[in-house]
Amino acid sequence: MATALDTLPATSSAPESKPPLFGLTFLENLAGMTMLRQVGLLVGLAASVAIGFAVVLWSQQPDYRPLYGSLSGLDTNQVIETLTAADIAYSLEPNSGALLVKADDLARARLKLAAAGVAPSDGNHGFEMLDQDQGLGTSQFMEATRYRRSLEGELARTVSSLNNVKAARVHLAIPKGSVFVRDERKPTASVLVELYPGRSLESSQVMAIVNLVATSVPELDKSQVTVVDQKGQLLSEQGENSELSMAGKQYDYSRRMEGMFTQRVHNILQPVLGSGR
Repeated sequence: MATALDTLPATSSAPESKPPLFGLTFLENLAGMTMLRQVGLLVGLAASVAIGFAVVLWSQQPDYRPLYGSLSGLDTNQVIETLTAADIAYSLEPNSGALLVKADDLARARLKLAAAGVAPSDGNHGFEMLDQDQGLGTSQFMEATRYRRSLEGELARTVSSLNNVKAARVHLAIPKGSVFVRDERKPTASVLVELYPGRSLESSQVMAIVNLVATSVPELDKSQVTVVDQKGQLLSEQGENSELSMAGKQYDYSRRMEGMFTQRVHNILQPVLGSGR
């Protein structure tokens, strides 16, 4: 008589195999690779770790913004003293020389500098010079000189506002008026423009500067205005040459158009009137 134990399914007495650990599998696969592939894999892992570490450090650094694009026209010592007194962290960009502050402190730093009377200036003095107290003993020569300097500053500011022009200086030579016609001399003007790196002025812009200066000074002819850039290149002569070349191009274009229209009319009338008529 079969017992209940005989009806039970036979179980295997061998222990079940466990899956290998991930680390052991990776080391076994690494050991099975060639030396060149092992070196490449290790270098890739090291580079990934370095890049991740650099990204973490970069994300933790504060965001610095330029307070002013350049310190030209500013008292650097006064700017640094004002920022230090206000406990505002700053740094100087070594390549461009720009003054950098934290983005959160940008507005507060500008307010502190404005309150201390520090503001960027182009170094040109305009007609505000005429508002200053001249004193009782000011001579006519000093008044004329102050007016000339004021006019030079106003013209320099206007020229500096043009595209591609970083800064400008204007020099006016206005002779003293004479009652004798043969001793009369005409005024002259010189304009020095400082362009942004990699920029240039078109001939139309140069002629605009010449016309601007010429119409701002009485009896100043356009031919007496000279425009030079910071490299010492004469720009006003190029503008005159470009005008001559433009006139020549327009003349050549008119001649070509006349010839083309003449040929078209000839081709239309020749079948009707015949050849040679």
